[in-house]
Amino acid sequence: RDFKSRGVPIDCVGFQSHLGTGIDSTYQANLQRFADLGVDVQITELDIAQGGNQANIYSTVTRACLAVTRCTGITVWGIRDSDSWRTGENPLLFDGSGNKKAAYTSVLNALNSGGTTNPPTTPPTSGTCTAAITPGTVWGDRYNTSVTVTGASAWTAVVVITAPQTISTTWSGSPTWDTSGTVMTMKSNGSGNTFGFTTMFNGNSSARPQIRSCTAG
Repeated sequence: RDFKSRGVPIDCVGFQSHLGTGIDSTYQANLQRFADLGVDVQITELDIAQGGNQANIYSTVTRACLAVTRCTGITVWGIRDSDSWRTGENPLLFDGSGNKKAAYTSVLNALNSGGTTNPPTTPPTSGTCTAAITPGTVWGDRYNTSVTVTGASAWTAVVVITAPQTISTTWSGSPTWDTSGTVMTMKSNGSGNTFGFTTMFNGNSSARPQIRSCTAG
């Protein structure tokens, strides 16, 4: 949240998951907390100590990622147990001879049961929404702005800035600009209803952005 508020360009957060014979009950919730900040999340280093619960924990981790829309990948930290850095814990999906373990089957079953989301057969109805500006941090050469949209989960907000100011960074939305570079059209991209951007003063430190319109759908 601090990085986002300061305009730091961060797109994804990786979770190292070198687990033992149990898993914290807040694992999925922690993935979701970061996703709610408008970044993708990935499980980047997964291995789980072998025990009576190994297959179930692998399944739990896989299902947690599937349940979080912005969880975009799982990387198991090795292939065969004999190749693992965790000597003697046999934490991977294949044994030392390359045979599939129960953990492999549990991951496959979780993936197969995840299903897919069918796109809507009719486009959403267009309407109006409200976009409210919240000023953010100001530095000597730039400042941040957050915009919160209410009244719609899918929306398009048009923001106008004053030249020679320019927008250098955006987050939690999909922006396009007109040819002048002073009119930004921001569309929702599944990152929530608050987006933000960093504006460079370029010699004009008094002007601030204005909302031109907000359209639902």
